[in-house]
Amino acid sequence: MAKIIREPFPRTHDEFSYRLMGETLVDRRVSSPALPVPEFFDTFHVLLHPVYASKYFPAQGAFLALGQHLTGHQAVGVWLSSALACAAVTWMLQVWVGWRWGLLGGVLVLIQYAVFSYWSQTFWGGMVPALGGALALGAFRRLWDCIAWQNSLWLGTGLVILAGSRPLEGFITVLPISVLLLHHLWRPRGNKAQPWPKLLASALPCMLILASGVWALAAYNRAITGSSLKTPYALNEQEYQESPPFIFLPQRPKLTYSSPVVQFYYEINEMRPYLTQRVPKWFVTMAARKLATWWDFYVGFILSIPLVLPGFLRKGRIRWLQAAVLVALITLSFFLSLTAVLACGLIELFVIVQVVLLCFVFDDKWSRLAIGTCALVEFVLLFAKWEFPHYFAPAACLIWYLEVEGLRKIWNWNTKPVTEAGGSLSRGKKLKLGRGNAKKSGFNLRWVVVATPIACLCLLVWNIKQRLDGTLYDPHGTIRQALVLDDWSVDRANLEKWLEQQTTPQLVFVRYWPNHNINFEWVYNHPDIMHSHVMWARDLGAEHNKLLLNLVPDRKVWLIEADSRHPTLIPYADAINKPMSPNLVKPGSAQQETDPQ
Repeated sequence: MAKIIREPFPRTHDEFSYRLMGETLVDRRVSSPALPVPEFFDTFHVLLHPVYASKYFPAQGAFLALGQHLTGHQAVGVWLSSALACAAVTWMLQVWVGWRWGLLGGVLVLIQYAVFSYWSQTFWGGMVPALGGALALGAFRRLWDCIAWQNSLWLGTGLVILAGSRPLEGFITVLPISVLLLHHLWRPRGNKAQPWPKLLASALPCMLILASGVWALAAYNRAITGSSLKTPYALNEQEYQESPPFIFLPQRPKLTYSSPVVQFYYEINEMRPYLTQRVPKWFVTMAARKLATWWDFYVGFILSIPLVLPGFLRKGRIRWLQAAVLVALITLSFFLSLTAVLACGLIELFVIVQVVLLCFVFDDKWSRLAIGTCALVEFVLLFAKWEFPHYFAPAACLIWYLEVEGLRKIWNWNTKPVTEAGGSLSRGKKLKLGRGNAKKSGFNLRWVVVATPIACLCLLVWNIKQRLDGTLYDPHGTIRQALVLDDWSVDRANLEKWLEQQTTPQLVFVRYWPNHNINFEWVYNHPDIMHSHVMWARDLGAEHNKLLLNLVPDRKVWLIEADSRHPTLIPYADAINKPMSPNLVKPGSAQQETDPQ
């Protein structure tokens, strides 16, 4: 268990970039000076011109900086965002489904995502946009019932967090409910006119927070890119990406890269999914895989029950249609591959049928709004070059709302409908009965509601056990890359920790083999590279390396073959004069600063 209870460290390109942002912000600046020899430090998702900075939006980095400022550990910022997200989701659900069911939803989110998932145990993000989405959607729902400055305050906070984390997905998430709320406020209630002075006064906190957030984001952009309207993300796309983020956008002009590794990443690794998905056949297959990954992460087997079972509890055609759709999806999932185009197309067709079916089963206004919003966000993401579960995070609370609403329907269901005065109850009466104001009769399935969080907790324990045993393979689920135990990133973190303990500044040239996995990147640095204690640089050949060596003559210089089974440090002078030798230094060696020969 001690292996799991530890501080996470970066593994993916995105995580290293977020770590750089957090370390930069904690120094009370948003960027570092440009580098004199940038080709040695050129890497992914990081800007080198006109300044040295992360390309990402600042919300996730701000939480990392907060954790580092308070405790010296960026992981504390990740855990803080997880705790706040759970609290915000509970707060949001309590106005959508009631405080008891909202508390149940918060517990499910805590078990599924906040304890052991890649959202809470990596620097990749997910919890921060989920926090923003929950605050915004909870505030929207409260403003529907009560125009108050407190709700306006939380709405503005949620919108700023979304703008600073995932602005596109956040905008799509809040757009439908914004239109609905504006229509609700504009429409007269009876013969009374809307109290517009009160509405404007209540909206003032939201407008002030939004104005402050827009100003801060504009200042952040200007400090890095030189323009208030151009984000670091857009500048990085302009300087590095030949393929745009969405497949319907045109391909960009050819670019020149600083090293073969960087060139391969952008011309092959990034270009391949863009060109592939522009072909209709491959778009259909990749869309099916994206939907499967989305369902695996946000729903899975256990939380499929509250979304599917209510359809079986409805009498008539809906019950049989739900059974047919479920059987078809399960059957077709066995044929899900990059070559089964027909099967993938049928899966997408039945997914559409399932979405429509959910609109009949969850037939109230708010449920249908949640279904439509989730479908809209996911539809847009199907056209993205890449899609990871945290892209959908701004709308995640709506999926969790539907799952809790499904559990509520299961709890309130019984085999004998209660009638009043010999007739069927009205919808209002049924809702009152569902809240426990009338005595239930007949068989019920309340045990399913009780068993759901218990089953999620058992699955969590099982996943942790499998990760400890080294037998867990979860490429699409919640714990996909959370706290890996035996990985190249562990070797890199151990080496970097050892290098930081040395008394003299360190320089490590990184050399890759021809079959290098482009996703395993070692060349990431701290802010102000030229004055950092440890400097990672690309090995560009003995002659070219002299440019950097002349700039930092006081450093202890090493070379590492990052693709070897157990990467270890070799004195640079030995590495350029003879083949690789077994005279290596491993982290933790007693020979701290002595020559390993």
